[in-house]
Amino acid sequence: MLPYFLHMKLKTILISIHLWVGVLSGLVVIILGLTGCVLTFVDEIRPLVYRDRMEVASTKETQLSLQIMLQNARNIWGKNKPVSALEIQNSPNKTFHFRAYQEDSNEGIWYWNEKKYYESLFMDPYTGKLVFHEQSEFEFFRVILYLHWSLLFKTDLGQPVVGIATLLYLILLLTGIYLWWPKNKKARRVRFWFRWKADTGNKRKNYDLHSILGFYSLSVGIVIALTGLVFAFPWFSNGVQRLLNIRTQVETSPVINTEQEIPIEKPLDNILADVKKKYPDATAYHFYFPRGGSSVVTILARYESIFKTTQAQYNVISGRLIQASTYEGKDGREKLRDINYGIHTGSILGLPSKILVFLISLVSASLPITGFLIWYNKKWGKRRKRNRKNPVGME
Repeated sequence: MLPYFLHMKLKTILISIHLWVGVLSGLVVIILGLTGCVLTFVDEIRPLVYRDRMEVASTKETQLSLQIMLQNARNIWGKNKPVSALEIQNSPNKTFHFRAYQEDSNEGIWYWNEKKYYESLFMDPYTGKLVFHEQSEFEFFRVILYLHWSLLFKTDLGQPVVGIATLLYLILLLTGIYLWWPKNKKARRVRFWFRWKADTGNKRKNYDLHSILGFYSLSVGIVIALTGLVFAFPWFSNGVQRLLNIRTQVETSPVINTEQEIPIEKPLDNILADVKKKYPDATAYHFYFPRGGSSVVTILARYESIFKTTQAQYNVISGRLIQASTYEGKDGREKLRDINYGIHTGSILGLPSKILVFLISLVSASLPITGFLIWYNKKWGKRRKRNRKNPVGME
């Protein structure tokens, strides 16, 4: 225990730090908290909002050939916009979602300047017709994602700002718990839960919302902030890897001799059939098509659990499986990346952890607001007291 006078001096210093750090980071923390709430349940919200483009009007016994569907998408975009990826939901009433995107280094400060184009085609797999053509750069949930990722600035501009705000948020949590911690048993009785009565004032309610919700969100808030820093700062990610004794491995693409591959008529259809046979209960299948002369197509069999998601690579000429990797087969760096994403978004344990992250993100967004109101009430409360003691025109 610190001597009383040292405790009071430290408390005065920490109050100033808590105040000014909150002023500097408050707006960004609100944005990150609110966008985090949306992104936590984006996989559940998007199908409801975009039902008209993600679901087909009617289904048939068989779908069109994947080769035909791919060619239809290529015909719409033309040679200047090659198909980059395809998402197939493991449900008969869902459209095929084709993507075409190309990175760019245009001048400008906004995240839109990082893409030459980014478009999506939602197509009916039974008729081959276009259901919806989306300009994905301006799609609502993608804008929310980049607002959370870099405040809609280019990554190299916005990510440091987000990272610094996250560091400041950590300081707020740590200084806040010290300032909040009750001095004795009597204080503890009123610090851990809301004890509002009919005559409890708004100032007291606001203070309780700030301090009590801040206390209960502390541990999870710190975890969310730390996992966010892994995305924001390479030096922090590297530091975590060193702390956990994880060595970075150099990624190498499999060497494929295309001369030895025997072409088949519909390789993509064979690949899709093989993937569905191997992973029949996957949520969706993501195809990432080769570029730059490569003959390797990468397929992600996605599950709700990151520990079950599997990545496979096939030869796009012969349809032959080259290699497949599960979570257990990944190196430490890849495992850390997957776990970090799952923890940060709340998806690691399914619905319960998503709800928890949603609630903590909502509380995090509220703390700068309730904190500002505490400061405002104290400042203007003191001014009103001085005015009552010294009315205008009186000495």
